[in-house]
Amino acid sequence: MRDTGRALALLQLADKLNHRTYNVGSGRATTNAQLAEAIKKAAPDAQVGLPTGGDTPPMVLDISRLQEDTGYQAEYDTERAADDYIAWLRAGNKI
Repeated sequence: MRDTGRALALLQLADKLNHRTYNVGSGRATTNAQLAEAIKKAAPDAQVGLPTGGDTPPMVLDISRLQEDTGYQAEYDTERAADDYIAWLRAGNKI
């Protein structure tokens, strides 16, 4: 969530953008199972269900345009992002 906001701010504040579209993401693959593990670590009582039939193949968005035009680098891995978001929710923020 924080990386996404920072990426969007960098795009809006850039002096010049060389493309009309940019992917915003971490630049690395994350499976549903990895996300579920991170959530369970941050909130052990969380009920995290995955679709039956296994995990979906991870998809990686190419963020090279974003990196080249803004200098963006993701600061949060999956575990840190889940922990930060759950703390934000526990602080009384709503989705």
